[in-house]
Amino acid sequence: MTKLLSRSIGSLLVLAALYLVFVNITLNLPTTRALLNALQPEHVRITWHHAWSLYPLRVELDGVVADGQTPAEQWQVDARRAAASVSLLPLLKGEIRIHDLDLEDIDLRLRPRPPADGPQDALVAFFPVIRDRDPDAPAEAAPEDPSRSLVLEIDDIQVRGEHSFWVSHIRGSTPGAVRGSFRMETATGRLALAGGALDLALTSLTVGPKQAVTDAAAIAGTIDIPPFIVSETKGLEMMRVLELDARIDLPVQNLDFLALLMPVLDEIRLSGRGRLRGRLALSGGEMLGGTDLVVEAHELAMNLGRYDFSGDGTIELKVDPQDEAQADLLVRFEEVRAELEPDESAGSNTAQVLFTGSGLTAQLHAAEVDPTTTSTAERVEELASEVELRFKLDIPSMQVPDLAVYSRLFPEEWDLALLGGTGTVAGALKVSADRLSLNLDLASDDADLRYRDNHAIADLLLRLRARVEDSTTTRLRLDGTELHIEDARLAVTHGGAKERHPPERHPSSEPWRAHLKISDSALRLPVSAGHADADPVPAIAETLQEEGFGAVLAGADGRLSAVLTVSHLDWIAELLDRPLGLSLAGTGELDAEIVLNNGRADKGTTLTMPRETLSLGILEHRVDGMGTAILRMEHAGKRPRFRLNVALDDARLRRRDESEPSIGEVRMDAEILMTDSLAHGGDSADIKLKLHSARVRDMSSYNAYLPANTPLALVSGEATLAGDLRLKPDRAEGQLLLAGEDIRVRWDRQELSGDLKVELLVRDGSAKDLRFDITGSSVRLEGFRVAGGAGSASAPDWHGRLQLDKTQVRWHKPMHLDMQAYVTVKDTRPFVELLDSVRGKHEWIDNLLTLKNPAGHLRLTVDADAAVIEDAMLGAPQLGIHAKGRSAASDREAMLLVRWHNLSGAMELQNGRRHFEIVDAPARFAAYSPGRTPLRGHGVPQTVAEDRSGAETSSGAAAQDRTPFSHDKAGPTHNTPPEGRQRPTPTQNPFLDDSL
Repeated sequence: MTKLLSRSIGSLLVLAALYLVFVNITLNLPTTRALLNALQPEHVRITWHHAWSLYPLRVELDGVVADGQTPAEQWQVDARRAAASVSLLPLLKGEIRIHDLDLEDIDLRLRPRPPADGPQDALVAFFPVIRDRDPDAPAEAAPEDPSRSLVLEIDDIQVRGEHSFWVSHIRGSTPGAVRGSFRMETATGRLALAGGALDLALTSLTVGPKQAVTDAAAIAGTIDIPPFIVSETKGLEMMRVLELDARIDLPVQNLDFLALLMPVLDEIRLSGRGRLRGRLALSGGEMLGGTDLVVEAHELAMNLGRYDFSGDGTIELKVDPQDEAQADLLVRFEEVRAELEPDESAGSNTAQVLFTGSGLTAQLHAAEVDPTTTSTAERVEELASEVELRFKLDIPSMQVPDLAVYSRLFPEEWDLALLGGTGTVAGALKVSADRLSLNLDLASDDADLRYRDNHAIADLLLRLRARVEDSTTTRLRLDGTELHIEDARLAVTHGGAKERHPPERHPSSEPWRAHLKISDSALRLPVSAGHADADPVPAIAETLQEEGFGAVLAGADGRLSAVLTVSHLDWIAELLDRPLGLSLAGTGELDAEIVLNNGRADKGTTLTMPRETLSLGILEHRVDGMGTAILRMEHAGKRPRFRLNVALDDARLRRRDESEPSIGEVRMDAEILMTDSLAHGGDSADIKLKLHSARVRDMSSYNAYLPANTPLALVSGEATLAGDLRLKPDRAEGQLLLAGEDIRVRWDRQELSGDLKVELLVRDGSAKDLRFDITGSSVRLEGFRVAGGAGSASAPDWHGRLQLDKTQVRWHKPMHLDMQAYVTVKDTRPFVELLDSVRGKHEWIDNLLTLKNPAGHLRLTVDADAAVIEDAMLGAPQLGIHAKGRSAASDREAMLLVRWHNLSGAMELQNGRRHFEIVDAPARFAAYSPGRTPLRGHGVPQTVAEDRSGAETSSGAAAQDRTPFSHDKAGPTHNTPPEGRQRPTPTQNPFLDDSL
């Protein structure tokens, strides 16, 4: 028994020895390699430097070199050492089944074969070249009989050491350990890895032409790769192959991998370098719950359209552990600098700084539309339709070095811009598939604003609250938007009005403020032609990125309701281009209804000011009181038409140069129609003034319109005033009625008092020049008392009337007047009073007092220097009073010619001195020209002439009675009387005809 056992053991030892000798010799024979490679040389070849086997079916190899080719790709695997156990039965089926494979220091390379009838991959230059294989060999169709294919299965593979890989255009090196089960079909090129475990340090990774992505990395976890064909797996499908759950810690040189993990990041371009840490779980190309990655980035940059953000910060990528259909990407800048890329189409090549600061965050939330399905998209555009995205950008308070870049907030058509200044900005932007909201707070205490040609330096606070909603139509809401302008000082610009930095601007001394708050809005936004088939909100978000909010607002149609609080209303006058010196003063709240068409104010836009303290200035006058104002836009476009209605009551009227008003209790309506406010100068203005009532508190205020040293003066009295005027820059028409009671008037050395009524008819004129044609107007004196020897203050029965003919006036201080008028009075008492000193010597003068209802004419010119009576007459053919004279600041002179049938006398008056002469009186009067010929009688003792016959009476004087203006050589412009109208003679008194 012992002997048999010994023989058996010996036999086994001999057999073992023979096995070791035979197998180990055989494994190292070239013939063995040749026979093995002859099985399917076109699919796989393998060789080694040394091989041995210590027991059957277990082989260990040194210097293993293998390569192969499938219909779809070429491959190559090199290993410093390999040990494996081989199953014999599968070999009979054409399968190589290896288990317990140990590999050390492997180099894996995989090259997809180019298509036979299509273009090559764009990255083919970065593919590995497989040893002893033709890199240009085209891909082949999979064999129809899969039984002839060679299948390589490796169960329980363990890889250790320093490894490298080069798969397609991705290459790298990764020391560490890998465990799993591998399967490859040579006929189809199908690969698979099951039960994989990783514990690798990824020392480098290069994708195509780019620099290394990682350096000194670490990855540890599990991995499974379902069967796939490398050449048929492209784009995002590569991400769907891996089943991975690993913890990683690696430095990154760029952030391109984020776009692979979250392909919807295509619209948010991220770049930078730093270190990636966290857990990554993938299945079917989708991140799983529990994925939590953090990148600590240096030189972090984020791009949103034309907006660039740069600085240091972190990036967090998370998948909700409770709902793996929800993923979030958070970019947080510790320090940030935001810039607007230059607009090359506008000829700009310099980026503008938006703001600098810290704490900016950007968050992208992605949710699967249908979490129960797996994405089949091959491109980012297709994937975007399978997920719902929400983006949020939070901007804490940041410093703005130059406000000019924020002019993009306003449409270009508004001609409104920020030219400069420093300030702060804060805000938030939220974008989803059907909604967009923008909150922006822009503040500055030295903002340089420009509207048209006007500049202002001001404290500025803009709170923009914009929301875009996609329902049946795309709507823009601006509810809650506010604009505060404080301590604004208008600046006078010297140089180009629209230059970004005008050469000189000098702030005005009086500050103003304004506050606009939008309470309600309903605006519609069109979608541009380039985005007609796209979702409107993403298209609007793209416009916002590329062109700014002003471009979004430029297409808005609809209505805005707002409250405008202002310290000065004069900006309305500026908007209308100040026709006829229009000005508005006042403060208060205005209700604004703004109609927009393509972002511009349109017909129906209205500003309404409730009853407040208000001041209206037109021409040389201003009205201060309580009133309301309504501004309406009646036509939009290049020639906008505005209508301003102002209603004032309990107001006071004065000239702009007067410190105190002279007219009170004013109730007036003003309507200003501005046809083209862009015409400059207000030449297209049409102004209607309706003066319902007013009271002149002191008639003496009108003395300022008379030249200095004039003999006529208004002493006191009150009057009512009413009228209706229509004014254009080169036209004027209307009427005014002034009615006064107990008006005291000083005429030379005597006073008259009574009632005054002025009916002023404005037939034509030039409003901007304050020149009016008042032909047809009348002045009536009723119930006047004449004081002095010729009349009694107790007889208030004197009256008179002037009917103006061919009269023009320029309403300045003093006024310019060129007047021709018909005159009628009750009697001659005020004029005979001038002859009071000679009445006792010439009793016939008293007979003039018996002249009742005399009529005559008056030719009077008044300018800033003097008032000149060129010709005046009262009386009848055989009796009357004639006058000429001139009153200036330094000299006053006049001559009166009195006639009583064949008796006449001339009274010369000069600077308070009087001289009466009856010798040759008519001739002397005819020769006298005020201001041009001297008075000859002063300094000569007064004489009393004898009564003369009617033959001695000047025929010239009588001729003047019959033809009142026959001696005039020149008169006012437009001096042709109305057609069919004849000048009455003194015997045809027009004022005694009640029909006139």
